[in-house]
Amino acid sequence: MRESHKLGEIRFAVLARAGEGLTQWRPLLLGFLTLLVAGGLVALSMWMVSHMFSALGGLLALLINLAAVVVVLAGTSGVGAMLMDRARELPMRGFHEAAIFGLRCIPKFLGLGLLVLLAGLAFFLVAAIVYFVCKIPVLGALLAFVAHPVLIVVGAALLVTLVFVVNPLFAPAVWSGLSMKAALASVLGIARKRLVQVVLMQLVLYVVMGIISSLLVTGLLPVGMTLTGMAAGIMGGANMVAGHGGYGAGPIGMLGGLMANGSMVGLVMGLAVLAAVVVALMAQVMMLGLNLVYLQAQEQLDPTEAEGELDDFLGDMRQRAQQATQRAKEAAEHAKQVAEQKAQEMAAAHEARRAAAAEAKAGQDRQSPNQARNDAEQAPEPEHQGGPAAQPAPQCPACLHVVGSSDAFCSECGHKLK
Repeated sequence: MRESHKLGEIRFAVLARAGEGLTQWRPLLLGFLTLLVAGGLVALSMWMVSHMFSALGGLLALLINLAAVVVVLAGTSGVGAMLMDRARELPMRGFHEAAIFGLRCIPKFLGLGLLVLLAGLAFFLVAAIVYFVCKIPVLGALLAFVAHPVLIVVGAALLVTLVFVVNPLFAPAVWSGLSMKAALASVLGIARKRLVQVVLMQLVLYVVMGIISSLLVTGLLPVGMTLTGMAAGIMGGANMVAGHGGYGAGPIGMLGGLMANGSMVGLVMGLAVLAAVVVALMAQVMMLGLNLVYLQAQEQLDPTEAEGELDDFLGDMRQRAQQATQRAKEAAEHAKQVAEQKAQEMAAAHEARRAAAAEAKAGQDRQSPNQARNDAEQAPEPEHQGGPAAQPAPQCPACLHVVGSSDAFCSECGHKLK
């Protein structure tokens, strides 16, 4: 068991076999058929959207596009399985068997995507909790000083593992016939024990890809441009492009000018097929190279041990999740009890304030009649309005009859007033 923990020998010469992907016509044919069917489905969905202006047309177009995605994923996995047979030097499976196998691989890739999403959310949740704890005065600053660099290093290691190990090697593990759990265990075991080896081998694979791409571009690009220009000049495509064929300016006008010439239509379609074949060949080289990297990386790994370690890891994570759930429930119950206690205290205080207010109001009501009488007794006499007291009117001294101030005799008795 101790030997499985060693780095092992890195055989870079094995990656030269990735160039064999250029000669594998059966996977190439399956990939071409996959793209052809997927393109037909996409074209059908576009036609339905443009001719069926209804919700039913949009729903059917969506379903057809989903079917196109399924075809692409299944076809790609079928090609990868055929190239895995080539990497193992086994008889290559047929088209039908490869297509069925590719369909069975789709749920595994969807499961991996879900696990990666959950792992990312869990990491950011832990980071958020740590940063919230770092808000504690004094102690939080010390924790942030230590925790922030640690989180950065852990996140970077997880990202490197995802980019250089999980993403590129999970597919070869599935193409080799492993179940999702076994494939994930194998990939995680490689990440733990062969990370440096896998990264170095992938870098060498990229160099091989660059060399092969340079050879293809060096031969195809200048010859293709020269012959395409010659064909356009002979068949009249150059004049159509220069004048845009009456289709206006811009790329659309140029394309319309080319499509107006039947010969140029065939030339452009043939050029597009050639470009698709070149891209498919480069993809096959990359897929075969990744298969070779995976096969070499897992040579000294025990699948049973890797799956057991994954079970232990999942069990530990499940136990920790249960403990965290229990602590969360206890904290929620404690918070509920504290909230209920505070609510009871607030209700009691509110009731006490209401009782005190009612008692104060009753006492005020009992004192109001006596207070009103005291206020009436102590109230000052009302003052006559109009300033000082008015003078009495003049009277006759004989009969006391009211007379005017300018009268000389009393109008009642005739007494002389002045």
